[in-house]
Amino acid sequence: MRKEDIRTIVEAAFETADSIVGARAWKTEEDASAMHDVIFWDMLTKQLPGYTVAEVLAIFEEEIQPKANRSS
Repeated sequence: MRKEDIRTIVEAAFETADSIVGARAWKTEEDASAMHDVIFWDMLTKQLPGYTVAEVLAIFEEEIQPKANRSS
């Protein structure tokens, strides 16, 4: 799978979690944040079953590190 496809899936999972969590009232910010994380990671495991969390994070680290090196 291409990095662009993985990035699109991650962004969609994050936006979906934002929408679901934002659609209801929560007793605490911690509850909302925890539910957001559950939804986000559940969606990623379903959409990217062959990838580990480390592999997904590495894709984004590769993008961040070159940008950080340019500003040094």
